[in-house]
Amino acid sequence: MSVLAVIAVDAEDFALGQVLGDGGTATRIELTQFVPVDGDLVPYFWVTHSADLDGFERHVRADSRVSRLTDLDGGVDRTLYRIEWIEGGLDGFLDALGAHAVFVERATGTAEEWVFRLRADDREALSKFQEACLAADIPLDVRRIVHDPAPGGPDRYGITDKQATALRLAFEEGYFEVPRGTSQTDLAGHLDISRQAYSRRLNRALDTLVESTFMTHADLGGEADAAVDAADVNTDADGETNTEASAPED
Repeated sequence: MSVLAVIAVDAEDFALGQVLGDGGTATRIELTQFVPVDGDLVPYFWVTHSADLDGFERHVRADSRVSRLTDLDGGVDRTLYRIEWIEGGLDGFLDALGAHAVFVERATGTAEEWVFRLRADDREALSKFQEACLAADIPLDVRRIVHDPAPGGPDRYGITDKQATALRLAFEEGYFEVPRGTSQTDLAGHLDISRQAYSRRLNRALDTLVESTFMTHADLGGEADAAVDAADVNTDADGETNTEASAPED
Protein backbone atom coordinates (compact mmCIF):
# COMPACT_ATOMS: atom_id res chain seq x y z
CA MET A 1 0.00 0.00 0.00
CA SER A 2 1.65 3.24 -1.13
CA VAL A 3 1.52 6.40 0.94
CA LEU A 4 1.38 9.97 -0.33
CA ALA A 5 2.45 12.89 1.83
CA VAL A 6 2.56 16.65 1.41
CA ILE A 7 5.20 18.24 3.63
CA ALA A 8 6.67 21.70 4.06
CA VAL A 9 10.29 22.41 4.99
CA ASP A 10 11.79 25.78 5.86
CA ALA A 11 14.34 26.69 3.19
CA GLU A 12 17.00 27.37 5.80
CA ASP A 13 16.71 23.83 7.20
CA PHE A 14 18.12 21.84 4.26
CA ALA A 15 20.96 22.26 1.76
CA LEU A 16 18.95 22.67 -1.45
CA GLY A 17 16.71 25.30 0.15
CA GLN A 18 19.69 27.16 1.58
CA VAL A 19 21.63 27.18 -1.67
CA LEU A 20 18.75 28.24 -3.89
CA GLY A 21 17.43 30.68 -1.29
CA ASP A 22 20.86 32.30 -1.08
CA GLY A 23 20.54 32.86 -4.81
CA GLY A 24 18.49 35.91 -3.96
CA THR A 25 15.49 35.15 -6.18
CA ALA A 26 12.07 36.13 -4.89
CA THR A 27 10.26 34.01 -7.44
CA ARG A 28 9.04 30.43 -7.11
CA ILE A 29 11.36 27.56 -8.05
CA GLU A 30 9.81 24.39 -9.43
CA LEU A 31 11.66 21.13 -8.93
CA THR A 32 11.14 18.71 -11.83
CA GLN A 33 13.04 15.59 -10.77
CA PHE A 34 16.00 14.07 -8.93
CA VAL A 35 18.40 11.93 -10.93
CA PRO A 36 20.79 9.59 -9.06
CA VAL A 37 24.39 10.23 -10.16
CA ASP A 38 27.25 8.35 -8.47
CA GLY A 39 25.11 7.79 -5.40
CA ASP A 40 23.99 11.43 -5.09
CA LEU A 41 20.64 12.98 -6.00
CA VAL A 42 21.09 15.61 -8.73
CA PRO A 43 18.12 18.04 -8.77
CA TYR A 44 16.70 19.55 -11.97
CA PHE A 45 14.59 22.68 -11.47
CA TRP A 46 12.97 25.61 -13.29
CA VAL A 47 13.48 29.27 -12.38
CA THR A 48 11.16 31.87 -13.88
CA HIS A 49 12.57 34.84 -15.76
CA SER A 50 11.06 37.29 -13.28
CA ALA A 51 14.15 36.55 -11.20
CA ASP A 52 17.59 38.13 -11.57
CA LEU A 53 19.06 35.05 -13.25
CA ASP A 54 22.61 36.38 -13.50
CA GLY A 55 22.67 37.18 -9.79
CA PHE A 56 20.99 33.88 -8.97
CA GLU A 57 23.62 31.90 -10.90
CA ARG A 58 26.53 33.80 -9.30
CA HIS A 59 25.25 33.17 -5.79
CA VAL A 60 24.57 29.48 -6.34
CA ARG A 61 27.92 28.79 -8.04
CA ALA A 62 29.75 30.60 -5.25
CA ASP A 63 28.33 28.23 -2.61
CA SER A 64 31.03 25.85 -1.35
CA ARG A 65 28.61 22.88 -1.45
CA VAL A 66 27.94 23.26 -5.17
CA SER A 67 30.18 21.50 -7.67
CA ARG A 68 28.38 22.70 -10.79
CA LEU A 69 25.27 24.62 -11.84
CA THR A 70 24.31 23.99 -15.46
CA ASP A 71 21.88 26.05 -17.55
CA LEU A 72 20.17 23.37 -19.66
CA ASP A 73 17.36 25.15 -21.43
CA GLY A 74 16.37 28.79 -21.75
CA GLY A 75 12.65 28.80 -22.50
CA VAL A 76 10.38 31.75 -23.21
CA ASP A 77 9.59 32.48 -19.59
CA ARG A 78 11.80 30.19 -17.49
CA THR A 79 15.16 28.39 -17.44
CA LEU A 80 15.93 24.76 -16.56
CA TYR A 81 18.95 24.14 -14.33
CA ARG A 82 20.83 21.12 -12.99
CA ILE A 83 22.76 21.39 -9.74
CA GLU A 84 25.56 19.01 -8.74
CA TRP A 85 27.13 18.75 -5.27
CA ILE A 86 30.67 18.35 -4.06
CA GLU A 87 31.36 15.13 -2.16
CA GLY A 88 29.70 15.42 1.23
CA GLY A 89 27.71 18.46 0.15
CA LEU A 90 24.34 16.81 0.67
CA ASP A 91 22.53 17.08 3.98
CA GLY A 92 20.17 14.81 5.87
CA PHE A 93 17.06 15.71 3.87
CA LEU A 94 18.34 14.72 0.43
CA ASP A 95 20.21 11.76 1.90
CA ALA A 96 16.99 10.55 3.54
CA LEU A 97 15.09 10.75 0.25
CA GLY A 98 17.60 8.48 -1.47
CA ALA A 99 18.18 6.12 1.45
CA HIS A 100 14.52 5.33 2.06
CA ALA A 101 13.19 5.22 -1.52
CA VAL A 102 10.88 8.20 -1.08
CA PHE A 103 9.93 9.59 -4.49
CA VAL A 104 9.41 13.33 -5.05
CA GLU A 105 6.34 13.74 -7.27
CA ARG A 106 6.59 17.52 -7.30
CA ALA A 107 8.06 20.34 -5.25
CA THR A 108 8.00 24.10 -5.30
CA GLY A 109 10.02 26.50 -3.21
CA THR A 110 10.91 30.08 -2.40
CA ALA A 111 13.64 31.64 -0.29
CA GLU A 112 11.43 30.97 2.76
CA GLU A 113 9.76 27.57 2.30
CA TRP A 114 9.57 24.45 0.14
CA VAL A 115 6.49 22.24 -0.26
CA PHE A 116 7.07 18.63 -1.34
CA ARG A 117 4.60 16.05 -2.58
CA LEU A 118 6.18 12.70 -1.69
CA ARG A 119 5.25 9.09 -2.35
CA ALA A 120 6.59 6.06 -0.46
CA ASP A 121 6.03 2.35 -0.99
CA ASP A 122 4.46 1.99 2.44
CA ARG A 123 3.95 3.69 5.78
CA GLU A 124 7.16 2.20 7.19
CA ALA A 125 9.31 3.77 4.46
CA LEU A 126 7.72 7.17 5.06
CA SER A 127 8.18 6.82 8.83
CA LYS A 128 11.87 5.97 8.41
CA PHE A 129 12.30 9.01 6.16
CA GLN A 130 10.70 11.23 8.81
CA GLU A 131 12.88 9.71 11.53
CA ALA A 132 16.02 10.31 9.44
CA CYS A 133 15.06 13.96 8.95
CA LEU A 134 14.44 14.44 12.67
CA ALA A 135 17.79 12.81 13.47
CA ALA A 136 19.40 15.37 11.14
CA ASP A 137 17.59 18.23 12.93
CA ILE A 138 15.36 18.92 9.92
CA PRO A 139 11.79 19.58 11.15
CA LEU A 140 9.00 18.62 8.75
CA ASP A 141 5.57 20.22 8.65
CA VAL A 142 3.32 17.33 7.55
CA ARG A 143 0.28 18.87 5.88
CA ARG A 144 -1.42 15.85 4.38
CA ILE A 145 -1.06 12.06 4.40
CA VAL A 146 -3.11 9.75 2.18
CA HIS A 147 -2.85 5.98 2.43
CA ASP A 148 -3.25 3.94 -0.77
CA PRO A 149 -4.32 6.89 -3.00
CA ALA A 150 -6.52 5.85 -5.93
CA PRO A 151 -4.81 6.20 -9.36
CA GLY A 152 -6.45 8.99 -11.35
CA GLY A 153 -8.66 9.92 -8.39
CA PRO A 154 -9.08 13.38 -6.85
CA ASP A 155 -5.81 12.97 -5.02
CA ARG A 156 -4.05 13.12 -8.38
CA TYR A 157 -4.38 16.90 -7.97
CA GLY A 158 -3.65 16.94 -4.23
CA ILE A 159 -7.28 17.26 -3.11
CA THR A 160 -8.77 15.01 -0.47
CA ASP A 161 -11.99 13.01 -0.95
CA LYS A 162 -13.93 15.45 1.23
CA GLN A 163 -12.63 18.44 -0.69
CA ALA A 164 -13.50 16.72 -3.99
CA THR A 165 -17.05 16.07 -2.75
CA ALA A 166 -17.46 19.73 -1.77
CA LEU A 167 -16.15 20.90 -5.15
CA ARG A 168 -18.30 18.46 -7.14
CA LEU A 169 -21.42 19.41 -5.21
CA ALA A 170 -20.81 23.13 -5.78
CA PHE A 171 -20.47 22.54 -9.51
CA GLU A 172 -23.55 20.31 -9.77
CA GLU A 173 -25.74 22.72 -7.78
CA GLY A 174 -24.71 25.76 -9.85
CA TYR A 175 -22.63 27.56 -7.23
CA PHE A 176 -20.15 28.78 -9.88
CA GLU A 177 -22.84 30.08 -12.23
CA VAL A 178 -23.70 33.79 -12.59
CA PRO A 179 -25.91 34.46 -10.77
CA ARG A 180 -25.19 31.70 -8.27
CA GLY A 181 -27.65 28.83 -8.28
CA THR A 182 -27.13 28.09 -4.60
CA SER A 183 -25.32 29.27 -1.47
CA GLN A 184 -22.63 27.75 0.70
CA THR A 185 -25.19 27.46 3.50
CA ASP A 186 -27.42 25.27 1.31
CA LEU A 187 -24.46 23.22 0.08
CA ALA A 188 -23.28 22.67 3.65
CA GLY A 189 -26.75 21.41 4.48
CA HIS A 190 -26.45 18.71 1.82
CA LEU A 191 -23.36 17.39 3.60
CA ASP A 192 -24.74 17.96 7.12
CA ILE A 193 -21.82 20.19 8.12
CA SER A 194 -21.51 23.85 9.08
CA ARG A 195 -21.21 26.57 6.44
CA GLN A 196 -17.76 27.46 7.83
CA ALA A 197 -16.55 23.85 7.47
CA TYR A 198 -17.90 23.68 3.91
CA SER A 199 -16.25 27.00 3.02
CA ARG A 200 -12.91 25.69 4.25
CA ARG A 201 -13.15 22.53 2.17
CA LEU A 202 -14.25 24.33 -0.99
CA ASN A 203 -11.64 27.07 -0.72
CA ARG A 204 -8.82 24.63 -0.03
CA ALA A 205 -9.92 22.41 -2.94
CA LEU A 206 -9.90 25.36 -5.35
CA ASP A 207 -6.56 26.64 -4.08
CA THR A 208 -4.90 23.22 -4.37
CA LEU A 209 -6.45 22.48 -7.76
CA VAL A 210 -5.19 25.75 -9.26
CA GLU A 211 -1.72 25.33 -7.75
CA SER A 212 -1.33 21.72 -8.93
CA THR A 213 -2.57 22.39 -12.48
CA PHE A 214 -2.41 25.95 -13.78
CA MET A 215 0.34 27.29 -11.50
CA THR A 216 2.54 24.29 -12.27
CA HIS A 217 2.66 25.11 -15.96
CA ALA A 218 2.18 28.88 -16.16
CA ASP A 219 4.21 31.72 -14.70
CA LEU A 220 2.03 34.61 -13.64
CA GLY A 221 5.01 36.56 -12.32
CA GLY A 222 3.82 35.85 -8.78
CA GLU A 223 4.01 33.22 -6.14
CA ALA A 224 1.32 30.62 -5.42
CA ASP A 225 -0.08 30.94 -1.93
CA ALA A 226 0.57 27.64 -0.17
CA ALA A 227 -0.21 28.89 3.32
CA VAL A 228 -2.27 26.57 5.47
CA ASP A 229 -3.89 27.38 8.80
CA ALA A 230 -2.22 24.90 11.14
CA ALA A 231 -5.18 25.16 13.49
CA ASP A 232 -7.53 23.55 10.97
CA VAL A 233 -6.01 20.06 11.06
CA ASN A 234 -8.14 16.94 11.50
CA THR A 235 -7.69 13.24 10.98
CA ASP A 236 -10.47 11.41 9.19
CA ALA A 237 -11.74 7.96 10.05
CA ASP A 238 -10.06 6.55 6.94
CA GLY A 239 -6.64 7.64 8.26
CA GLU A 240 -6.24 10.75 6.09
CA THR A 241 -4.70 13.78 7.72
CA ASN A 242 -6.34 16.85 6.18
CA THR A 243 -5.44 20.54 6.43
CA GLU A 244 -7.83 23.18 5.19
CA ALA A 245 -7.72 26.99 5.21
CA SER A 246 -10.89 28.96 5.86
CA ALA A 247 -12.33 31.66 3.62
CA PRO A 248 -15.42 33.87 3.78
CA GLU A 249 -18.36 33.22 1.50
CA ASP A 250 -18.83 35.64 -1.41
